[in-house]
Amino acid sequence: MLRARAENCGETEYLHEDRCCVFCPAGTFVANHCSASHSRGKCDSCKEGEGFTAHENGLEECLHCRHCKEGQMIARPCTLTQNAECRCKRGYFCADEGCEICRRHSQMQPDREEITPNCSDTTDPGCGLPSQGKGALVLVILMVFGLFLLLAFILKKLKCDKGTRTKVSDNC
Repeated sequence: MLRARAENCGETEYLHEDRCCVFCPAGTFVANHCSASHSRGKCDSCKEGEGFTAHENGLEECLHCRHCKEGQMIARPCTLTQNAECRCKRGYFCADEGCEICRRHSQMQPDREEITPNCSDTTDPGCGLPSQGKGALVLVILMVFGLFLLLAFILKKLKCDKGTRTKVSDNC
């Protein structure tokens, strides 16, 4: 029976007992439900910085504002109509989408708040050591080139030792 009654409520209403009450606007909550169907009860405002409601609603209390955790700072404060957003402080990063925990960049020193250009608040690319990656790449390339030359020399030597040396100009 409640299901059939709920279908009679409009899109901007909610069912309370046997009445369709009009939603309270965003930024407020239901302090007292309506006394007559298709009317609005008493709506009270959320407390700035403590609670919010992002949409029109039939909630009996505001949703609690997010509090930033250790390693985070406020990117956008909590208002009456939207929750706070947190982001990582300088020297910290967050790898996951929801960013629940900020971790210290791996190359940051615990007693310093400096951050190098390679550090960001969403990745830890080995920040603080930008030239080390390039140096390692050059070293690997040189080693591969050296091995290639050594292999060419050995193959030529084997070819010369297998074949007969009939000419002096065989370059063996």
